[in-house]
Amino acid sequence: MRHLPGLLWGRNRPRPPTSGETDGWDADLARLAERIPHARLLLTALAWGRGPGLPADAVWVSMARALTEAGGQPADVSSTGQDLRLLLRKAKSWVAESTGPGGAVVYRLADQRLTDHLRPQDAAQESPAQAERAITSTLLGLVPSNAAGRDWAAAPPYVRAYLAGHAAAAGADSLASLVLDAGFLATADPAVLGPLMFFPGSPLRDVGRVYQRVRQLLGTDAQANAAYLAEAVCALRVPGAVGEVPGTTPAYRTRFTAARRDEALLTITTGPVNGVAFGVAPGGRLLLAVAGDDATVRLWDPLTGVPFGEPLTGHQMAVVNVAFGRCADGRLLLASGGDDATVRLWDPLTGAPFGEPLTGHTDMVWSLAFATSGDGRLLLASSSLDRTVRLWDPLTGAALGEPLTGHTDQICSVAFGTTPQGRLLLASASRDRTVRLWDPMTGAALGEPLTGHTGNTTQVVFFTSPDGRLLLASVSRDGTLRTWDPLTQTLASPPADLQAGPAACLDVGADPDGRLLFISGHEDYTLRVWSPFTGPPAHWPLAGHNGILLWGAAVAGSGGWPLFASSAWDQSVKVWDPLMAPETSPPPHPGQGPVTAVAFTAAGDGELLAWASDDYMVRVTDLTGEPASTRSLAGHKDTIAALAVATTHAGPLLASASRDGTVRLWTPDGEPAGKPLIGNGSPLNTVAFGTGSAGQLLLASAGDDGEVRVWEPLTCATVGPWLAGHTGWVGAVAFGAVPDGRLVLASGGEDGTVRLWNPYTGAAVCGPIPAHSAPVRSLAFGPGPHGRRLLASGSEDGTVRLWDPLSGTAMAQPLAGDTGWVAAVVFAGVPGGTPLLASAGETAVRLWDVGSGTCVRALRRRSTVRCLAAAGRSLAIGDDEGISVIELGLPTVAQGRSR
Repeated sequence: MRHLPGLLWGRNRPRPPTSGETDGWDADLARLAERIPHARLLLTALAWGRGPGLPADAVWVSMARALTEAGGQPADVSSTGQDLRLLLRKAKSWVAESTGPGGAVVYRLADQRLTDHLRPQDAAQESPAQAERAITSTLLGLVPSNAAGRDWAAAPPYVRAYLAGHAAAAGADSLASLVLDAGFLATADPAVLGPLMFFPGSPLRDVGRVYQRVRQLLGTDAQANAAYLAEAVCALRVPGAVGEVPGTTPAYRTRFTAARRDEALLTITTGPVNGVAFGVAPGGRLLLAVAGDDATVRLWDPLTGVPFGEPLTGHQMAVVNVAFGRCADGRLLLASGGDDATVRLWDPLTGAPFGEPLTGHTDMVWSLAFATSGDGRLLLASSSLDRTVRLWDPLTGAALGEPLTGHTDQICSVAFGTTPQGRLLLASASRDRTVRLWDPMTGAALGEPLTGHTGNTTQVVFFTSPDGRLLLASVSRDGTLRTWDPLTQTLASPPADLQAGPAACLDVGADPDGRLLFISGHEDYTLRVWSPFTGPPAHWPLAGHNGILLWGAAVAGSGGWPLFASSAWDQSVKVWDPLMAPETSPPPHPGQGPVTAVAFTAAGDGELLAWASDDYMVRVTDLTGEPASTRSLAGHKDTIAALAVATTHAGPLLASASRDGTVRLWTPDGEPAGKPLIGNGSPLNTVAFGTGSAGQLLLASAGDDGEVRVWEPLTCATVGPWLAGHTGWVGAVAFGAVPDGRLVLASGGEDGTVRLWNPYTGAAVCGPIPAHSAPVRSLAFGPGPHGRRLLASGSEDGTVRLWDPLSGTAMAQPLAGDTGWVAAVVFAGVPGGTPLLASAGETAVRLWDVGSGTCVRALRRRSTVRCLAAAGRSLAIGDDEGISVIELGLPTVAQGRSR
């Protein structure tokens, strides 16, 4: 009997077995045991299996023995293997066959009701955790050992895939001992382990952050996984969080990183997002709702990053905000408001709409809030850009009273609060810089508007002070927080300077001891965590988003530990442990953020690394320094598109080409080396150094005007005529020598061609090469097999091509593997002199054996790779998160092809 994988494991479980069915199963099992003594034991092991099932090998047999011993009974070691083979022949109707890790055939019980029947009855354990501890211990015993420790790469596929699930069910200590083993992290199935690696308030928090950072990169290549984990440790600056992987040589060694800070515990990338809200389902399970610009609401498990159900659809335009509420009978409701001026209600556990859309607003619904009145009724408030607040009975869909009017501009936030005497209040915040208070039961305004903010008031939230008073906090684009006594309508404390500029969102949480926390999100992309009663923020900001924060929500997570979720313009939702905010500033990493250009070279006794970020600055680091010191070079007025470095008799010389139309020359200590080189002012895309046969230093630059200029950089004089021929912008130039020793200049651009020039005369070395079907973005000269010189070109058509630079003929078939642009190509050296070419694709760096044209390894990246540079076997990678320098080793090439 064959079943599809997972057929019996959907959200809707089968009906529980009747007493007649269980009696029948027990009778059948008793008869089966007459032929197969251990049949019931083996079938019970299947009931405890995870994923699609257990393989018919030592894993199945060992789990059966572990469950027997967990119940205090000795296992018959000699016969269970034979019983297993007999069971698969004699009891086919009991077992469903499927495909497991590595393509192996696996088995599970064919009926989920039989699974539920066998697990509690035959395990004979005090609790499920006891059985899982026995299983975890037994599966660990199946992992071979070597001189370095456990050889996880040689462990059975089921163990690598599902041991983490058994360990988590066995208890926190079992899982902790497992995830502290770096070898396990590098070989475990991230789909199983990833959702378990969430440890707020735990000593394992940094291990979880490291794993979550690289979770999307991990695959079946243990060497690459080990390298990704080590690089994440460097990027997050958490030394020792994850150790070396025993017995495994990583695909590369990370030498340097300057990556954007990210203190989030978990990042969910969903596409354009707006509001977020936490809800607590029956049983205490946390849910996170996210309002999407794609007109959907999506639900997630915020502790694992796993989606919950299907997207909720119904809005006709972008969903702007979401809120959870709870009915008197305990049912959880979800409300969503959108650009279509409607409010929709949902059952978040089933995904079904709850009633009809609530209509009445005439513009975007911006904010939502639930509350329970004194008589136990559930209320819903909605605010809109139509300058009104509306009150609803969410169970009937009826509007309660007339719209609340008075604000003179768009209303950004509404919130309910309850006084110690049980009186319900409603507050609203508007772009008119005021906060208004209302009696939601009558719709009457309470007193005069609360004034004082000098910028748009973006959010209000009620909270209870330690002395039991109900207070109201408001934040504004003026960068301040004001705390009000809503009953007296006066300030409860002086305005607080948030020290981070305009505030976009605010919520109140509490630490495990019950002390209140304000968590505010700001337009400088950071969160501030502080006490509402001690003035300005006391902690350093939490960073991680790469866009202005839009909305945030706080909640008590597992064990009462606070969690905060935030959405931002960078199309991500992040979950934070607000108590991890440091008391003092973390050490800065210069030039964090998208890297637009990089150059790298050996310079005397050191190695000089230069990179440009989106702040128009060039940073220079000597990697041989301890610690490496970084200097910032300022002068450009627009994006720096390219960098190049050359070695002269006076030392290294750095060139930067910018979209401001200039090339600037620098010494490594940051001093300008002569005047900027200016052509006709057209934006520049590329720059390269070259050295002639007589040692003359040349520099080529090109840009949007389609012409290539050759300069003598030490004198700022042009050399020869401007090189014209491309029919569009030029995106790449490179100098190289042909076999007869002549220096040639290659250029490529929008027209998809590569041209080879004599840089002194401007004469063509050979005719234009119709190299690619899309613009050429990068060129590099380097060594090929048998002493040949090669020219490599990378294009927006997703391919790399190799050329003979003298004749212009193709030297191999196109090297394809990237689904997007090839933004950069560069030759790198590895031990043994193997010619190696690195190409930067959309989110991967591919390493090619230029002799065979094969990809020897694809190094996956978290964000778009924009530039590469090489010095020996060290490779500098610039992407949207920063700069990394990795050192390639011989094992990288020797392992053969990698996906």
